[in-house]
Amino acid sequence: MCTLMTATSPQMAALHARYARSLASKHAALLEAWHAFAAAADEASARTLHGLVHRLAGSAPTYGYASLGLLARKADHAFAQGASGLAERLKEPVEALLDDLARHARREGGL
Repeated sequence: MCTLMTATSPQMAALHARYARSLASKHAALLEAWHAFAAAADEASARTLHGLVHRLAGSAPTYGYASLGLLARKADHAFAQGASGLAERLKEPVEALLDDLARHARREGGL
């Protein structure tokens, strides 16, 4: 038997609260990955950064953070254009994503 969670179900509210509490750690991880990529710009640091951005692009809108999802998708699309010039293409969307993530984390009491 499958239990459908509605937008107002206690289970969904608990998931949303857990996600909101995780915003500060998501910000810290993304900031660390961004700095690592900016310093090395190698395949490993790009893969780590891309994984974080991609997960945010999918999860943020699910939990009601549409602006985070949009900014993460913009950064995610920069990866799809290839490695050449990636750092330049990522600068604006990743920095905007970090700013918005910090804003949401502060609002949720995490920063």
